[in-house]
Amino acid sequence: MKRPDYRTLQALDAVIRERGFERAAQKLCITQSAVSQRIKQLENMFGQPLLVRTVPPRPTEQGQKLLALLRQVELLEEEWLGDEQTGSTPLLLSLAVNADSLATWLLPALAPVLADSPI
Repeated sequence: MKRPDYRTLQALDAVIRERGFERAAQKLCITQSAVSQRIKQLENMFGQPLLVRTVPPRPTEQGQKLLALLRQVELLEEEWLGDEQTGSTPLLLSLAVNADSLATWLLPALAPVLADSPI
């Protein structure tokens, strides 16, 4: 069996946390269709539904297992990033984008990062 793509797992997580596909899409800065496609890709990979499509959506037993796996990965990432950042200089990232990209998608996509990190 192939390993699930991290982005597909994040879509599943967002649908549950945000209590729906539309809000998950907004959170991930992608379309609702893209969220649905990622969920369908995961469900095809595992050969079973991962969500009970109620309002709000609920994870199936297999969906709960995948979400638990994602939480473990996120905790490991946070631990690793914490170790990497301790005593180190801040990360400096320069971006070059055109005005249209800046106005339409870049700032909304960076909003979660900017909220956690000073400019």
